[in-house]
Amino acid sequence: MAYNSSHTGVQIDDAIDKTQLMPELKGERTTYANLPASPTTGDVYLVTTATAGYPAGFYRYSGSAWVFMGREAAPVDSVNTQTGAVVLDADDIDDTSTTNKFTNAADISRLSAVEAGADVTDTDNVQAAGALMDSEVDADIKTLSLPANTTISAFGASLIDDADAATARTTLGVDAAGTDNSTDVTLAGTGTYISIAGQVITVDPITESDISDLGTYLTAESDTLNSVTGRGATTTNAITVGSITISGEIVEDVHIDSAVTGSLTLDPANGTIQVLTLTGNVTSVTDSLANGESITIVFGTGGSSYTISGWPTTKWVGGSAPTIDTTNNSIIVLWKANSVLYGMESGVAS
Repeated sequence: MAYNSSHTGVQIDDAIDKTQLMPELKGERTTYANLPASPTTGDVYLVTTATAGYPAGFYRYSGSAWVFMGREAAPVDSVNTQTGAVVLDADDIDDTSTTNKFTNAADISRLSAVEAGADVTDTDNVQAAGALMDSEVDADIKTLSLPANTTISAFGASLIDDADAATARTTLGVDAAGTDNSTDVTLAGTGTYISIAGQVITVDPITESDISDLGTYLTAESDTLNSVTGRGATTTNAITVGSITISGEIVEDVHIDSAVTGSLTLDPANGTIQVLTLTGNVTSVTDSLANGESITIVFGTGGSSYTISGWPTTKWVGGSAPTIDTTNNSIIVLWKANSVLYGMESGVAS
């Protein structure tokens, strides 16, 4: 490491330049902190005592910093009593007094997840692993024994796997009431007005042929209109009779409209007697009468000079449509026969 500083030649021999390749050992220092503050590039010192971050050994000044070069060491005579070309195996390493263990990366990963003082008999550890302690298992379960040939069918397994009652009913093929839907419900008796297929009930129109004893529900006497109404029959449908005798009064519907203007529809369905007050001129009249229907209209103008025009094709008694009186009520009767609309002014009521 050192060279003789008294040598005055440029080189020690042909291969070694003393100023570059054989730096001079300048001396010893007790610690790294005691190295010279302004050394010359190539100076080498031996630090005899290691300090934090700076081991003992040789340091060479590079021109900008001290560089650690190595240290002196005693020669190795033997390794675990072995000399010569030593080959170590696991038995040559004793870790009884160290914290270094025979482990690999996988072992370390597994062991790091084990809690300190882990105990396989600890209830928390067992339950965390998804197991049960012996004390948690009923004695009947411990002694349960199934015959060797006991198996669970695919159907049974699918039923056990069902998440809820609705899914189980689907597997079993039953409804919420437990009814087996595989066989249709049948009807007793005759008739087709009600039919059942699975869970669907179909209602058909009932005809006379569906009621074999219909005659027993009908009386032999002729019904009067009063008795028919009394039995809940509708009176909005047309009734055709050969002849009719009325022993009481006839009440006609009266229709009142106090704001007629612009257009007017002649419709007996509103009432066969109609009291209409004009609030403006009527320029369009629509015929809605059928053969045999008639209406009596009482027109009033409230003292104004309102007119009615736009009558449908009408045969008027007197030859022309009447003029509505501006002071009194004009009474006009309209009826239809053989698809012809007839009209007549009955008079003026003062």
